Amino acid sequence: MRVNEDLLKRLKVGDEKAFEDLYWTYSPQVYNFINSLLFDKFLAEDLTQNVFLKIWEKHEQIEPGLGITAYLFTIARHFVFKETEFRLSQHATLHVESIDLSDNSKEEQQHEANSLLEYIDHLIENLPPSRREIFRLSRLEQLSNKEIAHKLSISEKTVETQLYRSFQYLRSKLPPDKRWILLFCYLVNQC
Repeated sequence: MRVNEDLLKRLKVGDEKAFEDLYWTYSPQVYNFINSLLFDKFLAEDLTQNVFLKIWEKHEQIEPGLGITAYLFTIARHFVFKETEFRLSQHATLHVESIDLSDNSKEEQQHEANSLLEYIDHLIENLPPSRREIFRLSRLEQLSNKEIAHKLSISEKTVETQLYRSFQYLRSKLPPDKRWILLFCYLVNQC
């Protein structure tokens, strides 16, 4: 922890070497986080660069006592959320243009949405019991990773790993054109 605080103090005063150290130390974690949510390696690379550019732009506002992950992953989540909003708006625009307003079409779309949610619920039920419990505490009870770790007497890292594995499993079971729903669920804590 002391090393991170010293690094942040140096970064706060504009030390370029501190920024370089920060980038090479944390960019793989930020990239993996973004890629695990967006499932797009090229976009994850771009957004990772943007995260660190934002850190550099705001380096004078850094509070060293908060720790670097608070900054990096908050900014990364913000960029992922913005990208998801953009993708959803594009998807909605394309979808609106192709909507058949007949009653049959509405019923079919509602049936398809219900079937997809049932399938996701089925997949969640197939998770190993401890992973399923962590997933439900996170998504249904909307507990933070720290709260889940405390409640289950496990480390926060274990919670993060289990949530990551849950999303990877769900992603592997959904058709590629339906995977965006996982990102949406992750961001709004609805799955």
